[in-house]
Amino acid sequence: MSSHNGLTRRQLLIGGAAGTLILSLPHFAPRPTAATTPAAVEPLEDYRGWEDIYRAQWSWDRVVRGTHLRANCFSACAFDLYVKDGIVWREEQADVYARHAEFAGARLPDYAPRGCQKGNCYSSLMVAPDRVTYPLARVGERGAGRWRRITWNEALTRVADAILNARAEGGPQTVVYDNGTSNVDSGPSTVGEMRLFGMIGATMLDGFAGTGDLAKGALQTWGASFVDGSSDDWFRSETLIFWHCNPMATRIPDAHFATEARYRGATLVTVSPDLSPSAIHASLWVNPRPGTDAALALGVARALLERNAIDESYVREQTDLPFLVRDDTGRFLRQSDVTAKGRDDIFYVWDLKCGRPTEAPGTPGQWSDSLALGELTPALSGQFAVLTATGMVQTRPVMERLRERIAVYTSDYVARLTGVGPRTQEALTELLAASKRTLIYATWGSCKAYHADLLQRSLILLSALRGQHGHTGSGVRFAAWIPFEGEDDLLGVQPPWLQRQVMRVYTPPPRVMEAAIAEASRTRLTWTPSHLFLYAHGGLAEVQDAAVDDATLPRPGGAYFQDAIARGWLPVRPPVDRPPRVLVTSGVNPLRRWPVPQVIERVLWPKLKLIVAIDTRLSTTGLKADLILPAAGYYEKRGIKYAVALAPYVVIGDQAMAPLGESKPEWEIMALLARRLQERARERGMDSDLATIDDRFSENGRFGPADDAAVIDHILRGSSATQGTSWAEAQKAGAMQVRSVGGWGITSAIGSEVEPQGSLSPSRIHVEQKHAWPTLTGRQQFYLDHPWFVEADEVLPRWKPLPGVGGRYPILLTGGHTRWSIHAIWRNEPTLLRLQRGEPSMWMAVEDARVRGIADNDVVRVHNDHGTFQVHVRIAPSVAPGEAILYHAWEPSQFPGWHGNMEVVASPYKPVHLVGDYGHLRYRAFSSGPEHVPRGVPVEIEPAGTARRAL
Repeated sequence: MSSHNGLTRRQLLIGGAAGTLILSLPHFAPRPTAATTPAAVEPLEDYRGWEDIYRAQWSWDRVVRGTHLRANCFSACAFDLYVKDGIVWREEQADVYARHAEFAGARLPDYAPRGCQKGNCYSSLMVAPDRVTYPLARVGERGAGRWRRITWNEALTRVADAILNARAEGGPQTVVYDNGTSNVDSGPSTVGEMRLFGMIGATMLDGFAGTGDLAKGALQTWGASFVDGSSDDWFRSETLIFWHCNPMATRIPDAHFATEARYRGATLVTVSPDLSPSAIHASLWVNPRPGTDAALALGVARALLERNAIDESYVREQTDLPFLVRDDTGRFLRQSDVTAKGRDDIFYVWDLKCGRPTEAPGTPGQWSDSLALGELTPALSGQFAVLTATGMVQTRPVMERLRERIAVYTSDYVARLTGVGPRTQEALTELLAASKRTLIYATWGSCKAYHADLLQRSLILLSALRGQHGHTGSGVRFAAWIPFEGEDDLLGVQPPWLQRQVMRVYTPPPRVMEAAIAEASRTRLTWTPSHLFLYAHGGLAEVQDAAVDDATLPRPGGAYFQDAIARGWLPVRPPVDRPPRVLVTSGVNPLRRWPVPQVIERVLWPKLKLIVAIDTRLSTTGLKADLILPAAGYYEKRGIKYAVALAPYVVIGDQAMAPLGESKPEWEIMALLARRLQERARERGMDSDLATIDDRFSENGRFGPADDAAVIDHILRGSSATQGTSWAEAQKAGAMQVRSVGGWGITSAIGSEVEPQGSLSPSRIHVEQKHAWPTLTGRQQFYLDHPWFVEADEVLPRWKPLPGVGGRYPILLTGGHTRWSIHAIWRNEPTLLRLQRGEPSMWMAVEDARVRGIADNDVVRVHNDHGTFQVHVRIAPSVAPGEAILYHAWEPSQFPGWHGNMEVVASPYKPVHLVGDYGHLRYRAFSSGPEHVPRGVPVEIEPAGTARRAL
């Protein structure tokens, strides 16, 4: 290994990661001084200039399969890592996406190559100035920026003692663990954390709703939100609609499938207020005003019904639109209405053949979950008298009520609301009416506005009316993971032994699986929705109760929230009377993503006796923590990238180099913490389960701190996606097409396998196999007759205006995932900053800027009643008047005064999201709690004057 003044290349890079790495060409040539003659200087290697350094990149010692394990990115891109002198000098995309032999003849575009500019510069990011390579302890006040280096033993002892103290004082739930949503992998890093904190009994923050990544409208309609297919299935669509998302910028490795679908003849539609990077590639761009998308969708639905462009057989079998509703109460006609001892979960349709009400098959009260209608022909229109236990009542199918509900959404009315003209509405309607395969890709971008659930219900309605969801190249897509049963086994969330034996010969239908998950969520798992935790302990109640602004509600927001808690619909962990004492974050940055962080820091931070940030870098949260534990970088550890339906491959990352400095893989950190917890519990004479926690965590030494490879091997061999593949085989392959999408799981409601033609489309278990949907009615349910939905006038889909949260201000601040970073991880990367403006900036409409006297690149003040921040502005004709766009994930520390854009976001909850006693609307891990809604926030924007950056 070459050296320079006693430093190896590795030592040089480690030093640069700990401080500030400065490389310039003069440093690579000897420079004699007056006190030193050339003869006395130790000879150096013959560096002739930058050319030698450039050429050195093209020779290497070995090539390692790698990926970016815990980056919160769906794309799962495999890379080849080129290692020289123990350092990854560069990376490039790996062509390892072969299809299984049975799909070799599939006429589909390849998945390879996969990658983006972020992945291609991680070898630079891993030695960036903000990289953490040693354990650090705070000195002075939190956030003062004063640190001292400590040993791992000291760090682990402090964490262990704090956990022991918290458990003794207030119970295990006062220890809180946060890993966001997808800042995880499916390998030892995340397994180690969840395994340990699960054994501790800690409160684990469920961030799906808390980051705005829970499709509540899908949950309300389908009984599940984790529904998606593969991106190569886009290629099979005739009409592909990107609604409320921007995959050309945020799904870079998959975007080519959309382009190739256009080459094949498909029509690409983008629905977005701004002329986004996806809109410029579209055949049709539809630009409704922010927050009016549901009105546009319902206008199209009305037009489809008017021209009878619906698939009646699909609607009768797969939806609740034929179900009878009482005219007097507005509730479904139930068996309990008809007979004295009837059930509340058996419903009726009017059979046109026999002319009488008939029990709908497949509802929860029926012995079978089959949706097959047989000889039954349910009516979709008409009024029918039904004899009940209390007398004769008039009933109508839900479809009749739907027609009445959406009749108001005429083209003129929709044009006034949305700004989308009648001709464009007609063009969109014609596409949906004529297309046999319409695929609406909505994903998580459609989740982040206050009434996002109404939009999602409306989109699913469009697909259902056309009979498309559950077919190839069709339907509505959000997001879904592919489960790893081997991972679940290590986490202790597998079903009991007897159930597992039964499942070898019997596959429970979705409804049974969802009931089991809901039961486990209440009795075994300790996840709690993050905004529920922050409402109870972090000060959100004081902001959000006043921010719920819906004129249709007869009660204030706080009354609904307190009612939901009192009814036990949402379990509060820890209880309100037990303040949290320890917070451990891993790979996440809650003070960047949580709403009104200035309030949370004021209310929650003083309650916490220890705040620990496990991370590779100095995030805003880390800078305001008590301890920072350095995690190994993506190329410095082994792991499995989580697998998703969008790219149904299992991608692994091998260790290409040793961890920098004293950083450690998360598995090793957790294993050492388990060991220290056990030691300290015994040293302190504590007779509790923590006195044996290392024995249980390691399974008596089977999975020790250095046994991450054994953990991966256990996961791969025990999972249906990989079906017995060993770690040694995976190391060589880099990526493997999934062998099976797996069963129904806690984050997987795909309900399909990869089809013979090669792509994956969801929900075939319902549409082809006729298994009931996991909803109250067993159908795609558009009618929700719960009293709270009645109060909110949301029994059926409708449009509602965005609330005036933070005051009545004229500009709606919105955003999206940035092209240049994966959340905040790459936000300081110098190369990517050069491709932007180098610091936070906000897009603003030309007209809005002109009337405010704002010029391009001016510093502006953005404010509402909750907070304020300053940012540079970009004047862009692509932005609609009344809208401003600030792409997410800038660190608060990158804004003047450390006041980030989330300070204006109160993220008020919707009361209907708290319902927990209505069939499928119940508490369930990863599917409950208040939704984070950072889009469509009313603000005012004004010149900042002579304000200077205050860093």
